[in-house]
Amino acid sequence: MAFQDVLQRIKPAVVGIGLLADPSDPLSVVIRGTGFIVDPNGLVMTNKHVSELLMGKRDGKVGVRNAIARAVVFGERTEPRAVAGHKFERQWGAAPCPIIEVASPPGVLADDIDYSHEPDLAVCRMDISGMKNFTSEPLKCLTLGDSSKAREGDEVGTCGFPLGLRLPKGPELHQFTPITQKGIVAAILPWPGVTNPHAFQLDIAVNPGSSGSPVFNIETGEVIGIVFAARVLPEAVRLPRPDGSIEEIATVALPTGLGYAVPSNRYREKVRPVTKLPDVIHP
Repeated sequence: MAFQDVLQRIKPAVVGIGLLADPSDPLSVVIRGTGFIVDPNGLVMTNKHVSELLMGKRDGKVGVRNAIARAVVFGERTEPRAVAGHKFERQWGAAPCPIIEVASPPGVLADDIDYSHEPDLAVCRMDISGMKNFTSEPLKCLTLGDSSKAREGDEVGTCGFPLGLRLPKGPELHQFTPITQKGIVAAILPWPGVTNPHAFQLDIAVNPGSSGSPVFNIETGEVIGIVFAARVLPEAVRLPRPDGSIEEIATVALPTGLGYAVPSNRYREKVRPVTKLPDVIHP
């Protein structure tokens, strides 16, 4: 299947994950990360570090900030909208759905890219009851493929919100779609004592909002990985001083142009058996 055709299946299932800036305004979502629908009943896969933005503590209990936590579905509205009193047209739009549950591995994520701990994965449940006002069609969802079949050099795509997003207000032109990138599996990273493939390195530039984006086979659309990290390296400049010593100056951190992804098989191996849905709280 052509990449362009595969992409038409991928994009409707990719959601933005974020928080309402104004709890009284359902469209004030500030998207901070990416997720993708894996079940038409509203299950979304993302990174654990993205899902932690949705969590809070109240009365000693940790739970989902479901008053402001949102997953935003983008696409073409299918409910009829009257135009000029008698005509109907389809329009592009966004449907923010409350996130009501989050499941992720226990423990604290490593500060750096660390492949020896539980994977940086989470599953969120959306309340899709309001979607009937957006579309009459079932939610599109993606299929997790077998990541052990991936090879170095395989062409893959990602789709997400690499720079985040705020939903538009007013008549200005704004983005109403996730962004697609294309590259290759640059390396399958081996690490002592763990089963390969344990992590994929991608020849794709990854930015903070990319976290949680699906990494998919460009021919089948199956998800073989989930974007979770990128290295940003500061470049040090060494300058001689008049007294003969060397002064080291750290310049602006430079992106590497590479990204890292959790292989999809790690969800089957590690996440589901150790996951417990937290209490839902109402901040």
